Amino acid sequence: MARRIRTRFRCALLALLLVPASRAQDAGARPTDHEQEIVSHLIEQIKQLQQQEHDLQERIKILEAKQAQASPAGEVALASPAATQQRTEPPASPPMPTELPRDWHEVGGVQFRGFGEVDYQALDQRKPELGTGGFVPGSAGNFYTDDFGLFLTARLTNKASVLAEIIFEEGNAQSYTVDLRRMLLKYDYNDHLKVSFGRYQTNIGYYNWAFRSAAWLQTTADRPLVMQYASKGGLLPTQAVGLSVTGAVPSGKWGLNYVAEYGSSDTTRPDLNGDGFVTDENNGNHVNVGLFLRPDVAPGLQIGSSYYHDQISNNILYASGAQVPPPPGSLGPSARYGQAIVNGYVVYVAHGIEFLNEGFLIRQTLIGGSLHFDMPAFYSQLSKQLGPLRPFVRYQYVNANVNPNSILDDVGLRFGPSFGARYDFKQYMAFTAQLDHTVRGGQADLNGLQLQWAFTF
Repeated sequence: MARRIRTRFRCALLALLLVPASRAQDAGARPTDHEQEIVSHLIEQIKQLQQQEHDLQERIKILEAKQAQASPAGEVALASPAATQQRTEPPASPPMPTELPRDWHEVGGVQFRGFGEVDYQALDQRKPELGTGGFVPGSAGNFYTDDFGLFLTARLTNKASVLAEIIFEEGNAQSYTVDLRRMLLKYDYNDHLKVSFGRYQTNIGYYNWAFRSAAWLQTTADRPLVMQYASKGGLLPTQAVGLSVTGAVPSGKWGLNYVAEYGSSDTTRPDLNGDGFVTDENNGNHVNVGLFLRPDVAPGLQIGSSYYHDQISNNILYASGAQVPPPPGSLGPSARYGQAIVNGYVVYVAHGIEFLNEGFLIRQTLIGGSLHFDMPAFYSQLSKQLGPLRPFVRYQYVNANVNPNSILDDVGLRFGPSFGARYDFKQYMAFTAQLDHTVRGGQADLNGLQLQWAFTF
């Protein structure tokens, strides 16, 4: 279309030039009324062609902006899970259409994606474990929907955007609550400085950054225990309100990046042992800093580390919110602990291979005293894409102190393997089957089956 406009423009301009040239043979001749009318018509035609070319260029700019802004946060891609984790090469640009496409994922300038899941879980023991996401502890097995999420983004300017992640989470008796997992005002000054302000997921390690909330994005049916959301018994402060800054550090072929966060967490986690208690940690403001490498010599490889610090307390509550009397030997909710979390990871995602390895050391130190707890945790996960099928195996380990003053005393020692496979149906639905074997310190081993149908739209 642009080529046709330019051709017509050149023809009109040539005709305009030929009229005075033909009159140059007779210098004394005056242009006739007919010739003046032709010149005026050609001038008007040139103006119209110039306007058409200008409008076409504006439409091209809009299309290019739409392609660049399809996901301002760069986090949602409707592809296989491993493909969403890390991109080593920019995708090839498609041919430019002659008309503006209609994007059914955009309404009034707001782009959206939806994610959901339907699950079935069964355990080999009736003794209650933690019941979250609709799973009924103490039963032989049951169906539940767990999380249904909406991911919304909108571009404000070329550099500013907003992002919201709204989760409808199933609770007891098929009741549902609304959780605003993320709500961010983002400003990307350049590749070296990208600022987000609002409610964010803490960038502790790799998993919390790469997979976010949706089950669709991950290979396994659930998250590793150490990286599970705190609202589902996870060990880490996974969400906060504050400031998060990320960007690339000039480092040549090393691909060095940084992350720095300062915010307020309010972690409330239920006990894993099914006793019905929850712990309100009353977090103080936290600081989290991290670095990671993506070297050009090994596309798909990422190596990183992070350090997190805040202050917490061991405030135990009933599920109703009433205060629980401190157990014998406990210092009670008035005691404050300095919490430091050190993380290191090595991951490789390329050529259909997903190899994730993360280790953690969680230290809780009594402020004003010598009491402290060092609790290690790690997981390792390996999978391989074989057409639509992706078999996987995962091993995880957590060793939390069972001292009543430890804020993770309900976790204790837990380790064991999980294995299964995920099958993708086209680009919108996947089925995952997973078997789990968990060794628990002081308790019988626990075996479980998880079946999951995850979808996106």
